[in-house]
Amino acid sequence: MDKKDNIKQLENRVIELETQIHELERDIIHDSLTELKTRAFFEEELDIYLTAITHNEHGKRKEWFGFKNISIVFFDIDHFKKINDTYGHDVGDVILKKVAKTIQSNLRTGDTPARWGGEEIIVSLLGANETDAMMKAEEIRKKIENLIFPEAPDLRVTISAGVTSSEKNMNVTEIVKRADQALYEAKSSGRNKIINWSRIKK
Repeated sequence: MDKKDNIKQLENRVIELETQIHELERDIIHDSLTELKTRAFFEEELDIYLTAITHNEHGKRKEWFGFKNISIVFFDIDHFKKINDTYGHDVGDVILKKVAKTIQSNLRTGDTPARWGGEEIIVSLLGANETDAMMKAEEIRKKIENLIFPEAPDLRVTISAGVTSSEKNMNVTEIVKRADQALYEAKSSGRNKIINWSRIKK
């Protein structure tokens, strides 16, 4: 094997390794089923935003971050286990992907939807207060309620959601916990509804 062949082999190996790295990076950032962001990516990005908001309140970093708050919407597909048990996991995957696509297509550039786990999807809304987030969540809820699934024509899919907005010096765990508490209230009080954390904290 001459020098040119060795160089060619090396170049091919470099290309192969670069492809593997890009695929690995994509798996870390994007959920393979829904194509939404992963939970790990979402948490890291949210931490950056919450830190930037705090610094902005103290008069720092205004040149690159102009938002004063961020809101979280925590969605969950109602009765998803029953859907899987009745129609099968393949249909369940189709439904999850279509719900995810509907959520993503109704967000603004800069908002981040992520698959939190199972049938749970979490969304960050930059610059949105709790009222703004409630309106957006309700808009999405109505659109999902009207979705048609050829794989299960008789099926009506609904979602519940919990909404909260950031406060001073709040961290990722705290804001997600509030959204999760509001989601729990939405599900335990009948499902197919949106509940904000401000309502349940009273």
